[in-house]
Amino acid sequence: MNPRKNLVLLLVLAVAAGGYYLYDVKWASEKREREERKLKVLKGIDTKTLMRVSVDRKEEPYQIIRTEKGWRFVKPVDAAVDEEAMDRLLKAASAMKEDKRVPKAADLSEFGLDSPYLKLTFGFKGQDDVTLSIGGLTPTREYRYASVKDGGLFTLPLDGYSPFNHPVFNLRDRSIVSLDAEKVQKIVVEPRGKTSFTVVRQGKDAWELTAPVQDRADGVESEGIANTLRWEKVKSFVEEDPKDLAKYGLAPARRVVQLYTDLKGKPADGLLLGDAKVLEEEEKGKKVKNTYYHGRRLSGGPVFLVPEKVELDLPSEPFKVRRKTMVDYDVDHITRVRIETPGEAVVVRRLDKKKWEIGLTPAGGKEAKIEGRHKHIDDVMWDIKWANAAEFVDAPGEDLSKYGLADKDKLRRVTVWIKKTKDGPEEKKSFVLGPLQGEKAYGRLDGEKRLFAFGKRDVEKILRTGFYLSERRLVRVEKLEDVARIEARFPDGREAAVRRSGDNWVMVKPAGKPADEGRVGEFLGIADEIESQGEAPAGEAADFEAYRVRLSLVDKGGKTWGPITFAGKGPKEYLLVKAGTDPRVLRIKREIVEKKLPLKVEDWIKEKKEEPAS
Repeated sequence: MNPRKNLVLLLVLAVAAGGYYLYDVKWASEKREREERKLKVLKGIDTKTLMRVSVDRKEEPYQIIRTEKGWRFVKPVDAAVDEEAMDRLLKAASAMKEDKRVPKAADLSEFGLDSPYLKLTFGFKGQDDVTLSIGGLTPTREYRYASVKDGGLFTLPLDGYSPFNHPVFNLRDRSIVSLDAEKVQKIVVEPRGKTSFTVVRQGKDAWELTAPVQDRADGVESEGIANTLRWEKVKSFVEEDPKDLAKYGLAPARRVVQLYTDLKGKPADGLLLGDAKVLEEEEKGKKVKNTYYHGRRLSGGPVFLVPEKVELDLPSEPFKVRRKTMVDYDVDHITRVRIETPGEAVVVRRLDKKKWEIGLTPAGGKEAKIEGRHKHIDDVMWDIKWANAAEFVDAPGEDLSKYGLADKDKLRRVTVWIKKTKDGPEEKKSFVLGPLQGEKAYGRLDGEKRLFAFGKRDVEKILRTGFYLSERRLVRVEKLEDVARIEARFPDGREAAVRRSGDNWVMVKPAGKPADEGRVGEFLGIADEIESQGEAPAGEAADFEAYRVRLSLVDKGGKTWGPITFAGKGPKEYLLVKAGTDPRVLRIKREIVEKKLPLKVEDWIKEKKEEPAS
């Protein structure tokens, strides 16, 4: 074979391959990209240079322009454009491109372009306007015919222009106030005929009430005023250029809300809230009556209607925005809790994260040490933290007798000690509570002049007894997963037993039967809630001969809890039990345990479903 000839052939092949790459791959690809760029009707509009958009259509044509403060309608109303809606318009404009060319279309009237269905005109800074005319539907009804000046005829997808074809109401800014809630520094609320109040931002989510009294403000409620006005939407616009505000209850207004972004300046905006209006509307095929309220921005503009929810969410009295919790702390930082009542003093000391010791001192007696149950102590710490004042008395005067706080022998005191870091100082917070007066009890936080009142339910949850906080469970496993075996004996002499096998339960007695793992799991779920409510009083009916069931639980280490014998009779609220060799009859809450107890062997055996006859 001739080497020279082979070399020539290789060179020819290389040139051909290079030509193919240049003409059919690289240049063809670039050509397609150029064609693709041409297909874009607006050729990738630069939103920075877009200054005006006009939409001509049969119903409700409109025009919007760019201003220093954003985009605004100039026709048919003078109003701001919704920011999200404007973003959709700009994205649609920049992405708008033709689908297919229609060649040799001499008579555009055949395609509905003599009287366009929609005409979009885009005005740019320092450039010629671009007008897109959109005509009739194509036979498939998935596109419309469209054209631009000197651009020929082409088809346009329906979703290419649809964002521009919404009603003006849907495109205009319908927020009650267009202010960034996070920039609001002060809020003044003036309810008609009531006390005005002011809250001032102290930091992120932190607010202070500065009028009519100086006090901590509720961050959620205060922030909620600004958020309500920013994010709730107008239901409808009533009058664009109102001359008589009195007929809407806006002069004077039912409520005035002023929002300040500068503490020393004038209100940046706000809301005048007026009279209610009931409208009959259709919801899910039914006629219903809904309540709305007339409103207008403090800065002016149209009168509109807002949903009743807005009126309900905006506070009308200073109490609503006051911070109602009395002591604030991280529950994990609590080292001690002391609850003092005329009957006893309870001191709870943390030994470990979930381990507690209780010092219980009856009135006139000596302190006894008992083990505390973490679940109940944890609940009380949260109940103290989240107890909400139902009332404040800012100027109680010297005579506290009418508040139940004058007689020291009847006072109750709650104290918590807080240590935020291991080596840090211990901080003490304490308050007193007087006796219940109807549905509330007045109290005072140490170091404060004002009084507060807690509702009856909060008082009951806070003033727990040492007995309630103590460890009284009859089954005390660290985790329910540690239970390895459960045994049950019934009055008829039969027995049932199940053992844990991995994540499942296996029937040991009667052997060979499938365990109903759902029923076993239900009982296990309440096993650590079998908690003594105290010794049953003498004479309370308890039949331990015809008992319900006798249960024993064995943990992974072989420790047995029980047997716990559930008596056949008992009072309405309690089940009566005996545990192990303890001769005492104890009370157990019936509602927690009763329905989960097995009462016969079959309760823990899974029934076999009969196969349907063929």
